[in-house]
Amino acid sequence: MKKGICCFLFALLLSVQYLMPAKAADKKEFEDVLEEQLRSTVHYYSEDSFSVIDAYGMQGQVTKIVTPDDPQTSENEEEIEEYSSHIGIVFLELEQKRDGLFIFKKKDFFYYDYDKNEFLTASNVLGNESIRDFFELYADDIEKNITPFSKFLFLFFLSFIITVPLSIMFFHNRGRSKF
Repeated sequence: MKKGICCFLFALLLSVQYLMPAKAADKKEFEDVLEEQLRSTVHYYSEDSFSVIDAYGMQGQVTKIVTPDDPQTSENEEEIEEYSSHIGIVFLELEQKRDGLFIFKKKDFFYYDYDKNEFLTASNVLGNESIRDFFELYADDIEKNITPFSKFLFLFFLSFIITVPLSIMFFHNRGRSKF
């Protein structure tokens, strides 16, 4: 009896061991896809700088406009495609580096269709109640801020506009006579 239980537990541990690397590989694969998307769509993106704050996945409806309406005609040619798919929404923070000196921290949402392996826009998925609730949970946290060191550096450079001309004026006029 004990031997049977031990064999069962051993088999269970082996199956868990084989399942965990698969999930880790899927996560790493998604992070690579997300990194590539950020490089191609976010201006001034600092490579390998994103961190996921929260993520959510679900089976939901995706709404896409296949062909847009031509405004020059009176007819409505707009075709809309709706399908069910496994959708992932990620709220993340990333860095944008400008001129190699100034670093901005930005928080934003990204939507991904796991079945078609493509990124979606908010208008494609916000028809789903649970995704809308997730969006509203973090909507107030969407922001873009300059880091404190970059702000100090900017103010330091800005102070040169005032201090350098004043110091030149002060020291240059010192040697002149007064009448």
